[in-house]
Amino acid sequence: MNNIGQRIKEQRKKADLTQEALADYLGVTYKAVSKWECGVTVPDVALIMPLAKILNVSADELLSGKPEEIDARRAEFDKFYEDHLKHTPDENYQTALKAVREYPMDYKYLSWLAACERGAAYSPKYKTDSEAQYSAEMMEQAIKHSNRVIDECNDPRIRGNAIWNAVLCCKALDRYDEALKYANMLPNEVHHLTRNSALDLCLQGEKLIEHRKFQVRCKLYDLFISLSRIYWFETQNEPYVTEALDATEALLKTAIPDGNYLGFHKVLCCVYQVRAQFALKVGNSDKAMEYLKIMLEHAKKIPCGTQDYTSGVLEGLSEFTTGSNPLYILTTIDDVNKTIYEQLTNRIKTLEIFSPLWDRADFESLFE
Repeated sequence: MNNIGQRIKEQRKKADLTQEALADYLGVTYKAVSKWECGVTVPDVALIMPLAKILNVSADELLSGKPEEIDARRAEFDKFYEDHLKHTPDENYQTALKAVREYPMDYKYLSWLAACERGAAYSPKYKTDSEAQYSAEMMEQAIKHSNRVIDECNDPRIRGNAIWNAVLCCKALDRYDEALKYANMLPNEVHHLTRNSALDLCLQGEKLIEHRKFQVRCKLYDLFISLSRIYWFETQNEPYVTEALDATEALLKTAIPDGNYLGFHKVLCCVYQVRAQFALKVGNSDKAMEYLKIMLEHAKKIPCGTQDYTSGVLEGLSEFTTGSNPLYILTTIDDVNKTIYEQLTNRIKTLEIFSPLWDRADFESLFE
């Protein structure tokens, strides 16, 4: 006879769970699970729903072997979860508790509960002793549930939410080293959650300032790359192209007013090569020569090794810079093993667009 004990055993094996693991999820002993499967006893009625969810079957299927057509209860919880911003923190917390009790293997609900527990840590409604003790207990519970999601869930979005929640809980408990451990679990992007955002919460003092300056540097590089896509591949010096070139220089001068641009000299090499090419297209060789001279001066200033920015928003930030392999100005003709100055010199002497300059008496003076 295919009784409930046999169905529990069959579904447990399908779910690749041991009796001990199933017992742990349900808060019972493994001997209780063994007795169910042997037909000695049956599960308590209060365990039927969570047992069914763990085994990924409906309660009706577990009891009778007939699948349920619609799981209305899950749909109810899903709707509440999707509309959680419309509900009070108390309503969310109580509903998340019910959802996890009935669906203990649903990591979306468990992550939701962990976030609600962190919120409840600040609510006087749930105080049992002193506020500090209660808050700490709720934070620990939230971390515990977050850890289970982190360890068991494969969905990057749900797992990312759990990691972020653990970061916030540890920070609230002044456990910054632990918060940092969780922060480093985050990939660079998990929808709106990022490792950098988490590190911004965990780091302190000079390390925090350095981290924030580093983020500014990264954002500047991203912005300059975006601007370069406006001017680098354009064939005509349209007004918006000129504005992109001007904006690049203006931003650098504002961010680093003393001109100690370090690796950003590469950006200006690109800007002045484009300016020179546009000047040649309209037959202005003198202006092209002027721009190429500025370009090569910036190439000479690109440092090798680690140096510090000395002014502006990046002041004091260390950066390792190499004089070769520029960020985005390379073409297939360049030898990345050579310095940028050597690459640009070769470019001027070989690219056809610069040929109007080759016979000038002052051409070789560019390279002095």
